[in-house]
Amino acid sequence: MPDEIKLILKYSVAFLLVYYVYRDSKKKNIRHRNLWIIFSLLFPPMTIAYLLYSTLAGKEVRLSSKQKVDIAIRTRAAEHKKKIAIERESMEKAKEEEAKKNHLTLEEIKKIKNERIEAKKKRLQELEEERRYQQEENAKKMRMSSHEE
Repeated sequence: MPDEIKLILKYSVAFLLVYYVYRDSKKKNIRHRNLWIIFSLLFPPMTIAYLLYSTLAGKEVRLSSKQKVDIAIRTRAAEHKKKIAIERESMEKAKEEEAKKNHLTLEEIKKIKNERIEAKKKRLQELEEERRYQQEENAKKMRMSSHEE
């Protein structure tokens, strides 16, 4: 009979521990609740591990209203910083594109200047040739007029 009492006592303690784990895990909404119940049923010393786990995992962090406001302000500030960073990136891209366009226009301006300089040189050569021709014509006329006299 004493062996039966020990056995009944042993199982009743095990079931009380399992019941405690079940109620506590349901109350604290512990993750993997079913595993803790099974482990405490199969290995009653696991109840000690559950108690440690539940005290650490079961605690909720309660924030004051000031802390909640501070968190909200920080999140808004972080979102604002992200928006600003995105705007800066888009502005930098726009500046780079504008710089490329400006660079192209500077090259085009240089090309046009060079074309104008070439055209000017050509025109000056034509004028020089025309002036020589006129001087030669005037010289011929002067010779003819001096010979006629």
